Amino acid sequence: MSFLLLLAALLLLVSIWAALVTYSFFWYENGWKARCWPEGRGLSAMVLRGMLSSFASVAFIILTYPLGCLRGPEKLPASGPVIILTHGLYHNASGWLLFSRHLRKAGFKNIFLMNYGSFFTDFERTFQKFEKFVADAAATAPGRPFYLIGHSLGGLLSRVYAERACAGLIPAAVITIGSPHRGSKLAAFGVGELASSLIYQGPLFTRLESGAPGLPCPGLALISPVDNMVLPSDAHEVPYQGWAYDQTSPLSHTAMLYSKSVATKVIEFIRAGESSKSR
Repeated sequence: MSFLLLLAALLLLVSIWAALVTYSFFWYENGWKARCWPEGRGLSAMVLRGMLSSFASVAFIILTYPLGCLRGPEKLPASGPVIILTHGLYHNASGWLLFSRHLRKAGFKNIFLMNYGSFFTDFERTFQKFEKFVADAAATAPGRPFYLIGHSLGGLLSRVYAERACAGLIPAAVITIGSPHRGSKLAAFGVGELASSLIYQGPLFTRLESGAPGLPCPGLALISPVDNMVLPSDAHEVPYQGWAYDQTSPLSHTAMLYSKSVATKVIEFIRAGESSKSR
């Protein structure tokens, strides 16, 4: 019992420390809005909500991380789109534990969970692994539409895949959740080559933007007004036209993964896409 109490206390301390540090940077970047602009009123309350959601989500991540060995179905049902979920930096497939449950309850059964390592790799090697995973998942249901949904770095990988996709392997849509489409200043504190390459408007993003012809399918970027990991706020924006943007409730970067309202937005977007195809 004493060990469990000690573990619970440690989890609480880690989650509080992570929220305080990252939201300190967030306030440094955005606090002036609360003083100078009408739209900044209420920012303090939203940041508090974001911090509280961060406490809970970080503790939940630590507890569920060992479940990252989750895999997609080996045998697919006869119908329905394929959905590929990709986690963010330093996370694993366990991040989709609640999200995938919401998808299944909504009737989407063909769900694949991508796993990749965050250390001893770089963006292109991670992308190559992602590209193969998508091709293998899509091959299980030839001709069936597939949707790419990614949180944070997973969303960036999904976007770049669609930009580079050959005919026949173009996704039905790309949905990103809290993704750093232009990087993040906090990447300066990341450990490993992959993390450091995500620095805001760094060489990786210069290269990606110069080679991006646009998105050959619908794209939706979900953004929290108090995302504490993607800084500055305009780093969420894709560097070309054609994307739809939707703001979530005030949630921390990681809490978006566990929010039912975020999952509902994604489900509605997929249903709208499937409905338009059936007309």
